[in-house]
Amino acid sequence: MATRPPVTFTGTSPSDVSHFIRQQGIDLSLFRRVVVDPTQTRVLDVNRSELRFPGISYGNPLLPVILKEAGASFDPSVLDAPPPTPDQIRDFRVSATYPWAHDRIA
Repeated sequence: MATRPPVTFTGTSPSDVSHFIRQQGIDLSLFRRVVVDPTQTRVLDVNRSELRFPGISYGNPLLPVILKEAGASFDPSVLDAPPPTPDQIRDFRVSATYPWAHDRIA
């Protein structure tokens, strides 16, 4: 499957983030990782197609919403400051995916 052009988020609220990720997730494959740098956040799927969130980075109140909606594993205490690496990029793996028929288990 070919990589599709990136789609950019233009909303401003947590509900906008949730709606955007859920709506765009229909056209994407499984999310693989979330990459945060000092200028933006990107959600990438297994085919490297991406959702871009310009201006949303460390310390932004929408960052935890993006991570939760994408299913990324993260420690909320580290989201306010960039990592002490030269490029200040942090990569979050997506691992909180639901197994098939999870809603049918009593």
